Amino acid sequence: MLKEELKYWYLRNHSLFETMSDPEIDHLCIISSFKQGEKNDIIFFSDTDRQRLYTVKEGALKICHLDPTGKEIITEILTEHDIFGCIGFSGNNGQQGNEYAKVLSEHIKICTFDMERFKEVVKENPQLSLKYSTVINDKLVSFQQRYSDLIFKDVDTRIHDFFKNYGASFGKQTGQRLEMEMFLTHQEIAEYTASSRQSVTTAINKLVAQGLLIYENRKKVVIPDISVY
Repeated sequence: MLKEELKYWYLRNHSLFETMSDPEIDHLCIISSFKQGEKNDIIFFSDTDRQRLYTVKEGALKICHLDPTGKEIITEILTEHDIFGCIGFSGNNGQQGNEYAKVLSEHIKICTFDMERFKEVVKENPQLSLKYSTVINDKLVSFQQRYSDLIFKDVDTRIHDFFKNYGASFGKQTGQRLEMEMFLTHQEIAEYTASSRQSVTTAINKLVAQGLLIYENRKKVVIPDISVY
């Protein structure tokens, strides 16, 4: 019973489902399931799993695929309430054949839906359909902006913007001070920004020297004054 209550309150407090009635949330509870994982666990990989929609309840993960040389490319970094997996209604959703999700945080909790059953819920709820369409559109805009940045911005600018955007998702702001838990290594930042590890290290050292960024330790990074960053 306690597990079902926790599932209910998670779905009730999720921004995607905030307009739904209590009976509709109850139905979501029936068609959803929860998964837990640890750091470096693979969350989805098989063709069967690609027919499921996932939303992060707690923790952080990265969406990756392997390029033809076997190098890992990070396409997204996701945290609480973000969705991934089979997000569209057309079938393959343009996913890479070797795409997978990998846990970054020490622990993660995920809510998952069978996509066919989720589609039925969306079709019956116009407000949910609108909100879901908005979420998908926002993801597409984010992808377009990222790829535009990769083409038109140099490495230093990409690394500068990475910390600003990462802080918006993972940071805690007090006044103008923004503290963030850093889940990524320099190598992973390089994979996300299409840079080399050495270029990332050099760009970070510049930000630190300028007083724009503070690495308190490997897991804690601070932007001391976001207004001048």
